[in-house]
Amino acid sequence: MDCSPHDRSCYAHHICGSLLTLDVVIRLQRLQIVYNGKERSIIAAYHVTDGIDSCSIGFLKKELTKFSRLYEGVLAQVSSVQSSYTVAVIISCLPEETIRQMHGR
Repeated sequence: MDCSPHDRSCYAHHICGSLLTLDVVIRLQRLQIVYNGKERSIIAAYHVTDGIDSCSIGFLKKELTKFSRLYEGVLAQVSSVQSSYTVAVIISCLPEETIRQMHGR
């Protein structure tokens, strides 16, 4: 996951990307954006506090967007933070269809 803040901030935080720390819970959501005049899909990570999605604090690597349907709405918890990336472990139950797709059935 790209944890650099890219100047993202909200009304409550100076730099929302700095919220991506160990044990933080995030929800992944697929978004369509326009970048350099072209529409593209991304997977955004939103900080979850008391069960409520709040700030966008990062994005999954662009190589993972081809699997965006698998990550839609998934909850994950940050398990490792490195200088240039973050690792998060999925903690929510995946739908049966998603599990089949992951195993190629």
